[in-house]
Amino acid sequence: MVTRFAVLWVIGLLTLVPYWVYYLFYEATRDQYALYIVLPLFWIFGYWGVVGPLIAAVRVRRVFRLLEQVRTREQLVALWEQPETREAAVDLIARENRLPRFLARKVLALLERRLAAR
Repeated sequence: MVTRFAVLWVIGLLTLVPYWVYYLFYEATRDQYALYIVLPLFWIFGYWGVVGPLIAAVRVRRVFRLLEQVRTREQLVALWEQPETREAAVDLIARENRLPRFLARKVLALLERRLAAR
């Protein structure tokens, strides 16, 4: 999913941004300047600020739906061993506690060690 959005961003960076800048410099009227300045700046700097949280929310939602369908302990262990589930857990820990992702990974590793010790 992330690769699709990254490819979309690169395509926009190579096609839309140059067109918007060209249009801004050569064809835009004075009342269009604000829009054609904001569009390339948003695409370059703001795209991931919008798309990143949406991707994280979709991941967490997908994992919670899978958790609702789990009936046995073996299914739960199999679900937990999937990399997508771990990334969703890291996203959830980081977002809910306002931590960087690398700290959320460490918290998750500590939690796994404690649960394995029991």
